[in-house]
Amino acid sequence: MGSSPSAPASLEPADTPNLTLAIHVGAHKTATSHLQHGFSKARGILRQKGIAYFGPELLRGKLRLPRLAGKPTDPPEALLAALHRNRMCKLVLSEENILGTTRADLVARDAQFYPTAHARLERLLQALGCTNVTLYLSIRAPLAFLTSAHGQQQNAGRFDPMDKYLAGITPDALRWSELAGRLAAVPGVARVVVWRFEDYPAIALPVFDDMLGRGRRFDLPERKRLVGTSARALDHARSVLADDPARDVTEVIREARAAYPKSDAFPGPTPFDPDALSADLVRYDEDCARLAAMAQVTFLQTEPLQDATQGAKPA
Repeated sequence: MGSSPSAPASLEPADTPNLTLAIHVGAHKTATSHLQHGFSKARGILRQKGIAYFGPELLRGKLRLPRLAGKPTDPPEALLAALHRNRMCKLVLSEENILGTTRADLVARDAQFYPTAHARLERLLQALGCTNVTLYLSIRAPLAFLTSAHGQQQNAGRFDPMDKYLAGITPDALRWSELAGRLAAVPGVARVVVWRFEDYPAIALPVFDDMLGRGRRFDLPERKRLVGTSARALDHARSVLADDPARDVTEVIREARAAYPKSDAFPGPTPFDPDALSADLVRYDEDCARLAAMAQVTFLQTEPLQDATQGAKPA
């Protein structure tokens, strides 16, 4: 599982009681943003039901999390104070960057998803003084996940081809159960709750019941279908930026998406062939069964596990 460096002295928590938290850690590209948007819109309703929600808009802003890698920062006094003020509520945090990012070296390495996630989580829990945490993790078929994560990097103007993105990764060996095991072993983690992106949004109600408690569900906003970027648009943006590196990346990609919208005429990137995708779904189904049998894992599902090749969503 790898080793986790102990938190530096400067990350010792302030003088606050031990906290009990529910922490939603993503993963990236598994409808995390939609779930967070729903929580943010329902913040007032949730507060009336005894839930205090802290999402990325706060945890990357005025209630910023401590640095989770590299040189340590001072304790997150503003966040600790906010958690203490709301200590009579059920505390829910949501931030997928706790695991890492979609950058190639952080999203996966060799046979591990998010190779530094356990060390990052351990540093966070020590900084917050948490000894009773339930983690919430959404997963996705590995090859579809990597395709979408790579697409996010390209949309940010990082145009490394897929083979370079995967250079340090062994896609066939990636297992979410391995990540769940590392997260469950972090001191202070009591349980890891897992569900499949392919079951979303139907799975949201069981997630709410587990995370918030029964009777505290809320209505999610309409889920807009996010249309990815076509391969032709990415090629066009790459060419424009090569000719004029001073151009704003976001503007160039927006123009390229408008000129070559993802469609039958301009399909998205397809880095994996159908046989590879089918084999990946079989491994994913087996991994989900493995997760469901793990001692510290609660695997939520809308129906009994079945062949993952049936009804899986495309990347």
